[in-house]
Amino acid sequence: MVHPLKCKRCGDYRFIEFAGVNFNDADNKKGFGIKIPFYLCKSCGDRESILPGDNFMKFRDEMIGEIKEGEFFEMPLKYVFSKLDTEKRFKRYDHLGFQYDPLDYYIIPGLYRPEDDGYLTPVFFDKDLLIYYNGHPDYSVKFTSFSSCNIYFKGEPLFSWGFGINRNGKLFKWLGDLDEDFRDEDMKPHLKRFQASNVPSDHEVFSKFYLSQNPYSPDDAFQNSDNETRLFYLKNQFNSEIRDKFGIDLTKVDVSKLSEYYKPPIMEEREQVFSAFLSLNKYLVENIQDQSLREILKKSGLADEDLVNKEGRKLGSLKLLSLFIERVLLKSDAETLIAPLFVLNDLRQLHGHLSDSSFVKRYNSCKQRLGLQETATDLEVFKALVKKLNEFYEIIIDKKDVD
Repeated sequence: MVHPLKCKRCGDYRFIEFAGVNFNDADNKKGFGIKIPFYLCKSCGDRESILPGDNFMKFRDEMIGEIKEGEFFEMPLKYVFSKLDTEKRFKRYDHLGFQYDPLDYYIIPGLYRPEDDGYLTPVFFDKDLLIYYNGHPDYSVKFTSFSSCNIYFKGEPLFSWGFGINRNGKLFKWLGDLDEDFRDEDMKPHLKRFQASNVPSDHEVFSKFYLSQNPYSPDDAFQNSDNETRLFYLKNQFNSEIRDKFGIDLTKVDVSKLSEYYKPPIMEEREQVFSAFLSLNKYLVENIQDQSLREILKKSGLADEDLVNKEGRKLGSLKLLSLFIERVLLKSDAETLIAPLFVLNDLRQLHGHLSDSSFVKRYNSCKQRLGLQETATDLEVFKALVKKLNEFYEIIIDKKDVD
């Protein structure tokens, strides 16, 4: 089954927005306006009413007949949803004190459950809520993808199922799950923190979190990670395969141990993003075991003079890895494949020069190599780099799908 949010024209996933529509009689002497929900594709511009057109025409004809000549007014949406109370509160959740839009429960595909009224209503929070937990010594935030995460207390999940992150950068979770999560007395202080970060609905829930919990197909149900979680997995997979095949360790320290201390960027804040670049460079570049690469490259037929640059200095980690990919793994175009690691290393070098006059030029060069415009934000650069790094490791271990 095709997901209702999927654009029929271009295949991208659509947003839900409310737009005003005016209905007048044939002589434009009376009429009414109403804001109705649409599916909007921001890729191709296609727009489709969520409400069937026949229903609208019938509703228009019925209402126009009731309006006196000369009357024009705005009509509440609840009259369109005559069988639903669009302003309804799900009273069994009132004790939580959260604001939400009950209409989301009815118009967002897959949420409505007649037998469990209101459970899957999305409740939205400002993403900066995560900063407190990510900076606290007893808590951590782990992103299973760029659009799903959870909060951990001393290594254990604090919330069932975690949270979704929508395309507008808001955190969200189902009202019923929040009710279950906040039942214990120990969770009351967290409830207050969440109440303070509660924000109005933007009717947007598209994410790996949403797809996996409300699947319309097997592909929806089983979502691969697309962020650093997958990157660390792929890196460990690569290390393991090299160890099994060649009997060498490519890293000084197990990446899985290092990743336990990794703090992902949460907000569109430069220091957060560049600190993450610094950490990733430590795990993926500085952690490379140069000596192991030199030994196996010599066994492949290279001499000592092949492992130095024009100035006679020893080749660095990335140059050695590039040679290893070309000469030992027999991958063509190794320099192109490994390019994302060079970009990562360059971004790491920029970390200590954020205020330098040369920063913008060097940063734009990194953006260009990632296929981005100069206007790309720091988080967009981060996501693009992680995507390229994931693709790199997928290629060199000959597996596109290793989860």
